[in-house]
Amino acid sequence: MKALRVTGAWLAVAVASIVPPFAQAQAGQGTVACQDEIGSAAAKRLVTQCFDASPATHPPCNVVNPYAMIREEIARSCKLFEASGPLPADLCATGRTP
Repeated sequence: MKALRVTGAWLAVAVASIVPPFAQAQAGQGTVACQDEIGSAAAKRLVTQCFDASPATHPPCNVVNPYAMIREEIARSCKLFEASGPLPADLCATGRTP
């Protein structure tokens, strides 16, 4: 039974490190939808990049979320996998545009 508790605690820590911090991501960001800020086609490309990068089960990769929130999820994901490098280099390139 003790191993089950350790596994549960480990799982909680693992999930907490993968799920994006929505409260932080939304703090200080506008409410303008990404598709309204950069256009529908560019927003769809950015959302695809976000899904490609994010390990989260429910990432904020949606054209109705703010542009900055989606960008932060991509940056967070790139930083998370920086050491192991499984993400394509061009996905995590600084200054990449959708």
